[in-house]
Amino acid sequence: MDEVRRRLARGFVRGTVAAMAMTGVRQVTMGLGLVEQTPPAAIIKQRAPGLLVRMPRLAFFVAKRQTALVELAHWFYGAGGGAAFAMLPDSVRRRSAFAGIGYGLFTTLVFELGIVPILGLDKFKKIRPIEQLMFTADHLLYGLILAEGEKRALTEKRRRWLR
Repeated sequence: MDEVRRRLARGFVRGTVAAMAMTGVRQVTMGLGLVEQTPPAAIIKQRAPGLLVRMPRLAFFVAKRQTALVELAHWFYGAGGGAAFAMLPDSVRRRSAFAGIGYGLFTTLVFELGIVPILGLDKFKKIRPIEQLMFTADHLLYGLILAEGEKRALTEKRRRWLR
């Protein structure tokens, strides 16, 4: 059980760091005009108003801190995805870059085919091809960061066994 908690914790941290890296990429792509609105911002903008109308104090809090809340939500989501990646079988995670690329594409598909329809995100039903490319690229980066961290953890584990 201790090993499971350790793997989850490492995955949670790696997922957070990978989501933070995605945030940096998205700041650049937005600054260059390649992306109009990030998925977390669209979720807050399209889904939060109904809840916030009924809770004016929460609405005020969210309005003042929207940018930070959007990023924190994305990092938390990324942390969960990192923990899930860490729990994949070693044989999958050992494939390093291929595992990362696959997981990055998988997270893109989960968003596109799962979250968008469930939340009814209108903006993402008519997304520009360049935005789709940029979102896919930052999810690939996310997966590669997770895979590289796992590769290093597996190497450290092997070193411990050799001692």
